[in-house]
Amino acid sequence: MPLQSLDKGSIPLEPAAPPTGGLRVAPAITSERIQYGGRTFTCTPEMARIFLKHAREVIETGDEQLVPLLHNGGIELLHISRATPYTLLDRPEP
Repeated sequence: MPLQSLDKGSIPLEPAAPPTGGLRVAPAITSERIQYGGRTFTCTPEMARIFLKHAREVIETGDEQLVPLLHNGGIELLHISRATPYTLLDRPEP
C-alpha cells in the first residue's frame, strides 16, 4: 500500500516529551538579573556567566577594567574593581 502525504489541513504530531517518572521538571532558566550601581540588568544565563567570569578575573588580579555586559536593553561597559559592588540577584520562584 503506497504512503499518502498529509493533507494541507493536517498538523504533524510533535514527538512526545520524555517521561519524568512523576518528578517535576524545573523550567529552563531563560534570564538572569545582575545588579550594579543601583541598576538591574536582565540578560541571558550565558551572558551573565561571561560577565561574572571576566569580572572575577579582574578582581582576582587586583586590576580595574571596563567589563562589557550584553543585556536585554543593549550593552553596557561596567567599571569593575575590588571596590565595585555588583550582585547576581536571586531567581524568582516559578
